Amino acid sequence: MPSNAEKGRAGEDRASGFLTACGYRVLARNVRLPGGEIDAVCLDGPTLVIVEVKRRDSRTFGSALRAVDARKRATLRRIAADYAQIVAPAATIRFDVVTLDGSQLTLHRNAF
Repeated sequence: MPSNAEKGRAGEDRASGFLTACGYRVLARNVRLPGGEIDAVCLDGPTLVIVEVKRRDSRTFGSALRAVDARKRATLRRIAADYAQIVAPAATIRFDVVTLDGSQLTLHRNAF
C-alpha cells in the first residue's frame, strides 16, 4: 500500500501532465522556500502561475479544494511573493489549484 508521500507524488505527477495538456509550461516543481513549498510554478502565456495540488481519496474530510484553506492561501501568497521577487519581479502572478478528488482531476484557474 503506497504511503501518503507516494500518493502525493503520484498526484503531483498527474497534475503536471494535466497542466501541460492544458497549455501550461511547467517551469519547476516542489520549490522549497523558507516557510513552505510551491507544488508547481508554471507559465500560462505571459502569466506566472503558482499551482497548489491537493488530493483527497475520499470525502471523509471534505473536498480537495476545501483543503486549500485561508492559512494555506496566505502561506502560498507569502512564499510566491518571495519567489517572484527573485526570479521574475515584474511578472503578473496568478494562483491556480489542481484538485484530485478520487479519480476526478479539476483545474481551478485563478482560485484565489
